[in-house]
Amino acid sequence: MMTNEENYCFDAGGYLIVPGVLSDTMVAQLNEAFDATGQFDGMLSWEDEQRELFRDLLVHPVLVDYLNQLCGTGFRLEQLPRLITDDPAAKLSFDGKLSGGDEPRDQARAYYHQNARRQCQLVRAIWALDDVAEGDGGLAFVQASHKTNVAMPSAFREGAQDLGLVREIPVRAGDLLLLADTTIRGLRPWKGERRLRLLDYGFAARGVILEAGSGADAFETQSPPWKEELTPAQQTVLHGPGRSDTTPPKTLIAKGDDCHVASADEAFHPSFLRHDPDCGIDEEEFFFWDLCGHLVIRDVMSPEDLALANGAIDRFESDIVVQEELSRNSTSLAGTGRPVLNRLLELPEPWCGPFRRMVAHPAVVHRLTWMGGSGFRCDGPTAFCAVKGTSGHSLHDANEPLNPSRSYVYKNGRSFCEAVTVTWQLRDVTDDDGGFACVPGSHKAQYRMPPGVRSCDDDMGLVVHPTFKAGDVLFFMDGAQTHGALAWHSEVARRSILIKYSSRNFNRSGGDFAHPEARWGDVVEGMSDAQLSVMRGPDRDNHSGNVPRLEVADDGDVQVSYERSGGLYSGATPDKPLAKTHA
Repeated sequence: MMTNEENYCFDAGGYLIVPGVLSDTMVAQLNEAFDATGQFDGMLSWEDEQRELFRDLLVHPVLVDYLNQLCGTGFRLEQLPRLITDDPAAKLSFDGKLSGGDEPRDQARAYYHQNARRQCQLVRAIWALDDVAEGDGGLAFVQASHKTNVAMPSAFREGAQDLGLVREIPVRAGDLLLLADTTIRGLRPWKGERRLRLLDYGFAARGVILEAGSGADAFETQSPPWKEELTPAQQTVLHGPGRSDTTPPKTLIAKGDDCHVASADEAFHPSFLRHDPDCGIDEEEFFFWDLCGHLVIRDVMSPEDLALANGAIDRFESDIVVQEELSRNSTSLAGTGRPVLNRLLELPEPWCGPFRRMVAHPAVVHRLTWMGGSGFRCDGPTAFCAVKGTSGHSLHDANEPLNPSRSYVYKNGRSFCEAVTVTWQLRDVTDDDGGFACVPGSHKAQYRMPPGVRSCDDDMGLVVHPTFKAGDVLFFMDGAQTHGALAWHSEVARRSILIKYSSRNFNRSGGDFAHPEARWGDVVEGMSDAQLSVMRGPDRDNHSGNVPRLEVADDGDVQVSYERSGGLYSGATPDKPLAKTHA
C-alpha cells in the first residue's frame, strides 16, 4: 500500500518518484535495445528478446501496485510507449511550450478524489534510463497543476515566461516517475552532459475512451444495412467507440430544426460563463493564486514608506519581544525564539504612517476583494524581525482536515478564500536567507500533511521558499495552504510585516461577543448551562476543543463540556458553568 507520504505527494503535487525500481542490469538492457534498433517507438512490436523487455515493464510488480491505487484495479495501457530523448532523429520539440492542466477539464484524463476513493484517469509511467540532474533541461512540469481551475495564461503556455512555477524533475537511472496526465508539462532544451532517455507509457482507468486502437478491427467500417438508412446525424450519435472513424467522435451541432455534423476537431462544450475582460483580475495572478495558494506582488511599497517603516523598527527596536521557538522538534528548522514587534498602528507619528497605510492599501484591497469578496477585516500588523539563528516555524495548516472558516473553494470563476495573510517585505529575501515557506497545491490536498513535510526534514521536494525584494507583498491562504518558515540564516535581520485578514463569513480572531450575555443581553437570563452553551456569539473557529460543547450521556442527559485542548482561545469564551450568575 502507498504510504501517506506517497499519497500526499501525488495528490498535492501531481507526481511521485519511486526510486531505484529497475536494476542496473535491466536499465542497461533497455538502453542496449534502443542502441541496437535506433528506433524510439513501436517497442512492443519489436522482435524477440528486445520486445519482451518492454512488454515486461507493462506488468512490472512495482508499477502494478502503484497503478492499482492510482488508476484503480483493471487499469490498462492507453498509449503505446515512446522514448523521450534528445536524439535529433526522434524529432521531439524542446521549445519549452507547455500543455496539460485541468482547465478546460478533460474528464477522460482528469484526477478524481472523493472520500476514500481516488482515481487518476490517465497516469504517465516514466522510466528513467539515465540520470537527469537539476538544470539539465528536458522534461519540466508545474507542481499541483493537475488540479488547477484556471486556464494557463497564453505567455505561460507558450513558454515566454514561467512565473517561477516550472520545475525540472531530477531522477536517477532506474527510477519510476508517476505523473498525473493533467499535470502541466513540456520539454526544455537539453543541456545535460549525459543523454536524455525517459521511457514513457500511458496507463488509463478501465473505462476511459481516448484513442482508437491499432488493430485491424479498429479500421473496420462495415455497418448493418439499416444504419445506411439513417441521417448523418443519427449515424453519428449511434457510433461505437474505439474505431478509427469514431474515436474521437464527430460533433453534432444543433441548428434550428436540423443537426449539422462537424469533424472531431470541432469538439466543444458550451458554458454559460464567459471571461470578463473588465473584471479587473489579472489572469496570471489568478492562475498563480489558484494553482499555488499564494501570490507575490512586486514593488508595491513606495520608497518613502519603505524607508520610514524600516526606520520605525530601528527606532523602537527595544520594544521587540522574543517569542517561543516554533520549530516543533524539527532538525532543519531549529533555532532560537522568534523576535516580533507589535502595536505598530499605535506608534507615534510619523512612524505609524506606513503601517496604517498597509492595512487598506489599494493594491491589497483590490486583490483581497477578488480572493474572498468584500467585507474582509484584519488584526493589527506584526513585524517579524528574525536574526541569524532564529528558528523556523514548523509547517502548519492544510486542506485536510477541512476547516471551513479557513478554507479555499473555487466556483464559477470566483475564488472563495476565507483567510488571507498579507506580508509586506521591508528587506530582500534570498534563497539562502530563510523565512516564509509553503507547499504549493496543499490548499487542495486530500491527505494529511506528513511529518517530514511539517518539519521540513524530509519534504519530498514539495516545500517552496519564495524570494522577495524590499517592497514586495506576499498573499497566502492562511489555513488552507500548508505554510511556515525556514530558520533565518542571514546576517541581516528579517523585516516582514504580517497582517491577517478574515472574510466577512467567519470569525477567526477573538470572540468579543462569544459570551452569551454580550450576544443576547437579557434574553439569556435564567437559562441553564446547556442552554447558555448554544447562546454564544461567533468564536474562534480554530479547534474543536476551544469552546463549550454539548454531549449526550448514555442516559440521554445533555451535558456541557468545558474541557479545552490545543490553543487559540478567546478570552470572552466561557470556560466554566455560567448558570449560577443568572439565579
